[in-house]
Amino acid sequence: MNVVIIILIIVALLVLWWWFIGKNIPKYPPLDIKDDDPLMLEAIEKAKSSIGKFQKLYKAGGFSDVQIKIPFLSSSDVTEHLWAEVLGLNDSEVKVRYLTPPVTHTGKLERIHDHPIQEIEDWVVVSESGDIFGGYSQRVMFVRGREQWGSLPPELEAQESKYVT
Repeated sequence: MNVVIIILIIVALLVLWWWFIGKNIPKYPPLDIKDDDPLMLEAIEKAKSSIGKFQKLYKAGGFSDVQIKIPFLSSSDVTEHLWAEVLGLNDSEVKVRYLTPPVTHTGKLERIHDHPIQEIEDWVVVSESGDIFGGYSQRVMFVRGREQWGSLPPELEAQESKYVT
């Protein structure tokens, strides 16, 4: 009987560890990319200068996913950069659903927002065939990932190969 109790306690401890710690371990180690990283600043500028291409792809349809990266001022007065699913787009605004939870924000957060087009810092349009357009900041992360990790994990290598120039 004592052995059964010990086994149950061990199983319970393992489940608790997995629930509170194990499942929250990131799949990839975090990248150290400074706010003034020249490649990232260049990527943001490229994304901003290609908003017209983003709008054209969106209006043409034939995509499986459309996202933008936008600044978000948290309750802690910290600007975070969140990825958001595009729900609608016109010439001056984009309606989105935040995908990335803000780290420095506390309290209730409405996930649906309208943002001016000029706030877009990056954009991604995934075609139905799997080609990825935009994603300029993600491309920088592939470069910095290779520098910091030595190589990219196979899943990220496969994802990188889908980006269209």
